[in-house]
Amino acid sequence: MPFLSASDARRVAQALEVLGEALCADDEVTREQAAGVLLGELAREGAVSQGPILQLLQLSWWPPPVKLAEPALGAVLTAVARLHAEAHEVDDAALLVANLYRAAPLPLRVLEESLGHERASVRKVAAGAVGRMGKGAVSLLPRLLPMLDDVEPVAGAALESLGALAPAAPEVALPALFDQVARAEGARQYLALTSLRSLLEEGRREDNPALDLTSLDVILSRLAEDTQVPIRLEAISLLGLGRLSSLTTVATLRRHLQDVSLDVATCAAVALLRVGAPPQEAASFLYRQLTSRDAPARTDAVLSVLEGLDGATLARMRDMLEAVAREVQGPVGDTVRTLLRHARR
Repeated sequence: MPFLSASDARRVAQALEVLGEALCADDEVTREQAAGVLLGELAREGAVSQGPILQLLQLSWWPPPVKLAEPALGAVLTAVARLHAEAHEVDDAALLVANLYRAAPLPLRVLEESLGHERASVRKVAAGAVGRMGKGAVSLLPRLLPMLDDVEPVAGAALESLGALAPAAPEVALPALFDQVARAEGARQYLALTSLRSLLEEGRREDNPALDLTSLDVILSRLAEDTQVPIRLEAISLLGLGRLSSLTTVATLRRHLQDVSLDVATCAAVALLRVGAPPQEAASFLYRQLTSRDAPARTDAVLSVLEGLDGATLARMRDMLEAVAREVQGPVGDTVRTLLRHARR
C-alpha cells in the first residue's frame, strides 16, 4: 500500500486504519494479506511508519499465524534497529516479539543473538521480550544477567524480565536481585525491591521457608527511612518477609507504626507479626484502624492489606480479629470474619 510510505501523515493514518480493520477481519486470507503489507513496510529500507505499524500489530494481530511468525520476527528486529532505545515504540516491539514466540515455535537462538546486538534498541526489545515469554525463556536468564550493567534503557528492561522470571529460577535470580537492591538507585532499585518482595510473598503463600536477607539488613533498614513512601513500603515489607528478627529490625518496624503514611504503618504492623515480635503492639494498631468509624477509607485500606496475607500471619492476630468481628457489623465485620476462617493456628 503506497500510502504507508507517503509523506502526508493523514494518508499514512488512513492506510493504517484500513489495514487495522483488515487485521481483524473474519477472513483468514485478508488478515494475512494485511499483515504481509505491514511487515513488508516494517522491513523496507527508508520506512518512516515503523512506530505506528509496531503498535498496530501489537494491539490487533493475534494470534499471528505460524507461517508468518519467523518473517515477522525478522521484520520487527530490522525496524527496531532504526529506532532510538528510548522510543516508546520499542516497548510495543518487545510485546510483539513475545507474542510471536508464544504463537509459534521460533528458535530462541534469534532472541539470544539479539541480546548481544550492537544497537541498544534491539537489545532492549530482546531483554523485554524474555520476561514476557514466561518459563519458555528461563534458559536465557543467565544470558540476561550481564545486561543489568548495560546502558539504562536496556538494563531496566533486563531487570523487569529478571523479576518476571525469578519465580521460575530463584536460584539464578535471587543473587542478582540482592545485588540490585544493594547498589542500584532510583527506579531500578525500586523495581528490584518490588521483584524481590513478590518472590518472597509467593514463597510464603506456598509455605516455603523464609529466605535469609541478613546480607541486606543494613540496606533495608536504611531504605525504611527513605523520604519516598513507595521505597519505605517495599523495604519494610522485606524486613518482615526475610528471616530478620534482630532487635534492630524490630525497633525499625515498631518506630514505623507511627509513620505519617498509613500504608507504611500498616505494613510495619504486618511485618512485626511476621518476624515473630510480641503481637500486642501491632495488633492494637490494626484494631484501632479497623474499628475507626470516622475514616472508612482508612479501614478499607487496612482490610485490603490483610486480605493479601497468608493464614499463618492472620493466625498471629486472631485475638484482634475476633474482637473486631464481635464489635463491628456490616461489610467490615463480614470481611474480618472471612479472614478469621483463613487464619491458621
